Amino acid sequence: MRGKNTSQYKPSFYNLVISLNEEKFILFNTLRNVVAKIDRETKEALETCSLERLDNEIITRMKETGVIVSKNLNELDYLKYLRMLHLMHIGSSPRVGVTLVMTYACNLACPYCYEGNKKAKGGLLTSKKIETILAFTKNHAQGDKKPLVHISFYGGEPLLNWKGCKYTLERLEEMKDNGEIQDYSTGFVTNGVLINEDVTNAINEYNVYSMQITLDGPRDVHDKRRVKVNGEGTFDEIIENIKLLKNEVNNEKFHLGLRINVDKTNYKRIPELLDFLKSEGLNDLLISYGIVRSNIPYCSDCDALVFLGRDLPEYLPFLWKEAYKRGFKINTRPNIKVGYCVYDRPFGYVIDPELKVYPCWEMVGDDKYCMGRIKENGKFEPEPLYYTAKARNPLDFEECKNCKLLPICMGGCAAESIRRNGYPNGPGCDINKYIWKEGLKFYLMKRYPHLFKDEELKETLGMLPRGNNDILEFKLQKSGGYKWLGKYLRA
Repeated sequence: MRGKNTSQYKPSFYNLVISLNEEKFILFNTLRNVVAKIDRETKEALETCSLERLDNEIITRMKETGVIVSKNLNELDYLKYLRMLHLMHIGSSPRVGVTLVMTYACNLACPYCYEGNKKAKGGLLTSKKIETILAFTKNHAQGDKKPLVHISFYGGEPLLNWKGCKYTLERLEEMKDNGEIQDYSTGFVTNGVLINEDVTNAINEYNVYSMQITLDGPRDVHDKRRVKVNGEGTFDEIIENIKLLKNEVNNEKFHLGLRINVDKTNYKRIPELLDFLKSEGLNDLLISYGIVRSNIPYCSDCDALVFLGRDLPEYLPFLWKEAYKRGFKINTRPNIKVGYCVYDRPFGYVIDPELKVYPCWEMVGDDKYCMGRIKENGKFEPEPLYYTAKARNPLDFEECKNCKLLPICMGGCAAESIRRNGYPNGPGCDINKYIWKEGLKFYLMKRYPHLFKDEELKETLGMLPRGNNDILEFKLQKSGGYKWLGKYLRA
């Protein structure tokens, strides 16, 4: 039966469409995180608001999945509502996220490091200062509800202050056992050079759930870019330490991620690195590619070296393919988010050895972005920037309000906004702006290969994947009706 009263509905503003071929398309709703297969007639019905062509069953399914919405619904208000619920949840069950700059010092001298001369800042996070910070985290309790605490160990190189890292882990475990906090989790961002058995033992003993290590290419490339202060390379040491982690860590919740920094000077050599890692039995790692940006201090004309946003659709899919066909885990699917990073989280802080508090990893050490200080009694003494940073709301940015990618970007990076606009509380578009379509298609090919021709799968993925998962489908039948096939996805 053809749909009745369809005049009360409208297609969602957040519907995006990519083409499979001349007759088949994929619809992606960024607000509801829904993916569906549609044919040309359905696509045209949505694009022209000809909803009367849909039958009642399909109207119901499209309403349920957010593909169509009430004509009176302001979807931006709905997104504001989701964000409000998220913030209320954080406030009612306090979750504190603290990035600890264990030291500004680093054992490497990478030429593109955005911390630059901040490494000259002295001092370590001592046990006394760590106690002050932990008292600060406890102060986030809401009545009888103790906080959930997540600590990210950062630097400089955090393992240069392993004593402070180990002390923090021991104290968090004691605080959990004593009922001072609900629970805790931790992670490390490290260059990987200083990992040893003390580190692996701690990962097994405490709630260490993640570690990110960075490589810059095969040995000869990496050893020109990620070098020690004395100029020595680090590739072999890092590889041995990755093997140590893989062989010695038995913490089932621990995940090791490998970040590979890429720009125009090294991307063609990345397949060699991946081949080497595979030959060493390390192709079960989760891979992410770090795009080296143009604000690196060592060059005056970086555009010729780094990838600009417009370059990414050409180069990133190549790198995804090279990783995927060798068995590495690679995540390319755009997903809904209610906050971008620590900058946007109400109880997110970056704290340095001087107990100064910053809103963001990239702003740490720059006093103009200091948003307060932790006092010796564990009390937070905020600066005006604290309220400015935590009030950042991309739903107020005109450019973002009119963008269909807002639910999967949420205003992007505040540090990128500084580079782009000169201030943090503005649009800081991330790579989703440039590669959402390629990332989604790559994901679909892995999960729903039956939607694509073998030749296209081989060209994009480098191989033919297995699997035949169901996908939501809205399809016009010869009888003039529509049918729904399979299950819809809310990944």
